[in-house]
Amino acid sequence: MRLFLVGLLGVLLAPALSAEEDVLMFGGDIKVERIDLDALLVDGPAKAQKDVLASKKQILQLLRQTYLIRALADEYKQQGLADNKLLQAKIRRQQERMLYLERLKQIDEQPIPDFADAAKEQYLGNPDEYSIPEKVDAKHIMISTTDRLAQHHTREEALKIIKKVKAELDAGRTFEDLVPIYSEDPRSKDNQGTLGVFKRGAMVKPVVQAAFNMNKPGEISDIVESEFGFHIVKLVKKFPPQKQNFEQVKLGIIEKLTKDYIRNRREAYFDQLLESNDAAIYEDLVEEYIAKRLEDLDKQQPVKE
Repeated sequence: MRLFLVGLLGVLLAPALSAEEDVLMFGGDIKVERIDLDALLVDGPAKAQKDVLASKKQILQLLRQTYLIRALADEYKQQGLADNKLLQAKIRRQQERMLYLERLKQIDEQPIPDFADAAKEQYLGNPDEYSIPEKVDAKHIMISTTDRLAQHHTREEALKIIKKVKAELDAGRTFEDLVPIYSEDPRSKDNQGTLGVFKRGAMVKPVVQAAFNMNKPGEISDIVESEFGFHIVKLVKKFPPQKQNFEQVKLGIIEKLTKDYIRNRREAYFDQLLESNDAAIYEDLVEEYIAKRLEDLDKQQPVKE
């Protein structure tokens, strides 16, 4: 068996020493075992676990990290500080949360109905819900009035500039030629003003309305104003809404129905648990706690000079 001694500068190979088979690292009274690595890896996807296992360096780093966490925790305990009530409550909460998640897994692993027929009913009852909405591909030139951008103007200055841009467009200059000269949108200035393909509600309302009000590719809007400044929008292409057949959306509907079922089953279990335990909240004490906690936080605020 080979032993790796861990130092501040890395992991050094040492002569073989005997050790328990499950112990992968030790020093003083502290041991790191196989089960410790299992605990770190087991909740990750199989591929992620394999990627870690394929790198011996990562495994050695995990061992070193685990050892140091355990060593420092022991030092803290030896100082008697681990008996602090707040710290104990935080430790208990972490432990309880892990157990809570494991119990949830048990509840969620109970049988789930076949939602194929329910999915078909859902689709037939709400066909428009499963249509691909109308979309547009558009570009814009923006003159900024917002101080959120480094380059911006007063409203009057910006309006004067955007009117000049519109006049040049009306005179025959191409939209794409004017974008790098005038546009102050840092995200689209260097790619001909492209906003990409978007649906209604995907960005600021005046720009969306201007884009969707046009129908012919190449059409250019009037000047519109948004919270960011003034815009001129060019329609590249319009995509009409598309109906999707049941087979195209079946799996998505089943997935949603399954998630809803699991969530509702959890909530029903929680309600039953609270009821069976006669759980009650002392609201007056809760209000007292909130007031006291807020008072303590206010006392912690630095005094302004």
